[in-house]
Amino acid sequence: MEVTHFVVRRDRLNEHEIMMTPRGPLAPREAELRVDLFGFTANNVTYALRGESLMYWKFFPEARVGWGKIPVWGFGTIVRSTCDEVAVGERFYGYFPMSSHLVVQPKRVDAAGFFDSAAHRRDLSPVYNHYVRTTRDPSYHPDTESQQVVLRPLFGTSYFLADYLREYGYFDTEVTLVSSASSKLACGMAFSLGAGDTKRGNPRRMIGLTSARNVGLVNRLGLFDRVMTYDEIASLPGKRAVYVDIAGSSAVRAAVHHHLGSALRYTLVVGATHQDTRPSPAGLPGPEPVPFFAPTWIAHRNKQWTPEVVRRKLGEAWRNFLVPMLDPSRSWMTITTSRGPDAVTRTYDEVLAGRAHADHGHVMSLSPD
Repeated sequence: MEVTHFVVRRDRLNEHEIMMTPRGPLAPREAELRVDLFGFTANNVTYALRGESLMYWKFFPEARVGWGKIPVWGFGTIVRSTCDEVAVGERFYGYFPMSSHLVVQPKRVDAAGFFDSAAHRRDLSPVYNHYVRTTRDPSYHPDTESQQVVLRPLFGTSYFLADYLREYGYFDTEVTLVSSASSKLACGMAFSLGAGDTKRGNPRRMIGLTSARNVGLVNRLGLFDRVMTYDEIASLPGKRAVYVDIAGSSAVRAAVHHHLGSALRYTLVVGATHQDTRPSPAGLPGPEPVPFFAPTWIAHRNKQWTPEVVRRKLGEAWRNFLVPMLDPSRSWMTITTSRGPDAVTRTYDEVLAGRAHADHGHVMSLSPD
C-alpha cells in the first residue's frame, strides 16, 4: 500500500500534483497515523504564503527542491506502532500534511498525548508538534469532528488574540477595527471579545471591515457593532483605534493608516486572507505594524498558567463558542466534504482562487479508508 500526498510548488501555489510514496517498515519507537480528515481554509493558504518566513514548510519536508506539503489540522488514527505507549486504534488531533498517512516519533508521551520528536521538527514550535488523545481532549466531541477541523485551529488563534488584546488593555483605544470580518478567524476573535467584555459593560466598539459581497453575512452573525466595506474606510470614525489586520492587504492597511493617522495606536498583522504578502509601504503614518504569532503567546501563557490550564481554558471557550455559532438560526456554517485526490484538488483550487464561500467549511481526506 502507498501513501497519497498533495504537494504544491512553493513559489506558485496554483501548481500542484498528487504524489504516491511507498509505506516502508517502521523504525523502533515510531507510529503511523492514518489521516482520517482535515480542514482546509484561507488560513492554510497563509501557511503556504508564509511558509519560508515562519518555517511552515519544515514541518513536513518534501524531497524535491521547490515543492512542499501544506500543513493542516485534523484527526488521525494509529494504524501501526512500535512505541509501547501509543497503541493501534488510538485517535489523535493534531498537525498533519495533506496526505493519507504520517509517520511520527512519539516522545514525552503522557495521558494527554505526545510530541513528535522527528529531527526536522525539533526546533519548531511545540504547539504544532503536539498530538492530543481524543479521549483526554477537553475540546473534543465525536459529533462535531468536521466542525472542529475547520474551526478549532482558527478559534485557538482567535482566543489568544483576544486574550492578547485584553492583556494590554486594547492599547488604550476606543475602537477595535478588524479586516476580513467574514473570516472564521475574525468571527472567533469577535465572539471571544464580545462574550467576555459585553458582560462587563465595556463601551468599546468593534468594527468589521469586509467586501461588499459579505456584508450581509457579517451583519447576520451579529458579532460586530458595525460592519463596513473596504470602500468605506475613509468614513471610519477618527477615534483611538487598534487595527487587527487579518486580510493582510498592504493596500487596505495603507488606507487605514492614512485615514486614522495618529488616532491609530496599534496595528497587529495576523493573517493574509487576501493573499498579499507585500510589506507595508514605507512612511506609513501611525504605528509600525506588529506581527502576531499565536504560538509565541501560547508559550507565554503556558509558563504563566501551565499547559493543562491553557488546554482547559481553551476547551471551555471552544465549547462556549461552538454551540451558539452553529445554531441553525445563524445560518453560518455549511460543511462540505472532499474525499479523494480529485475532490481535494478541486476544493484546494477554489479556496486558493478565493471562490470559496465565507460561510462554507471545507473538510478533506486523502485516506482510502
